[in-house]
Amino acid sequence: ERQCVNMFPQAFSYPPMPTTAETNMMYAGWNVNVPRLFFATGLRDPWREATLSADGLFKPSTPSMPILEGDGFHCSDLITDNGIDDPTIALVQEAALVYMKDWLAEWEPSSS
Repeated sequence: ERQCVNMFPQAFSYPPMPTTAETNMMYAGWNVNVPRLFFATGLRDPWREATLSADGLFKPSTPSMPILEGDGFHCSDLITDNGIDDPTIALVQEAALVYMKDWLAEWEPSSS
């Protein structure tokens, strides 16, 4: 939250307050179904139980909303070098690139 203020001071004069209830209402909470949304989670992520990979949730991964899980920790899939050290992270990174490439190829500019 503080990063918003540091990086975008023109837009944020103070840290924004999360609006979890509004976000859950907007995206249906655990029942989220948003096309072209890639979920990358890690088995060692301390936030894992707050993700669609939480134990007991059993949210299916679909081609339009894939859910992949590596053996990483919070945001480990965002660091390219982590894929060199951990093949499970590499698989998540590679899958993300494949999905995004496919989704971008499907994109068509709006007519307006």
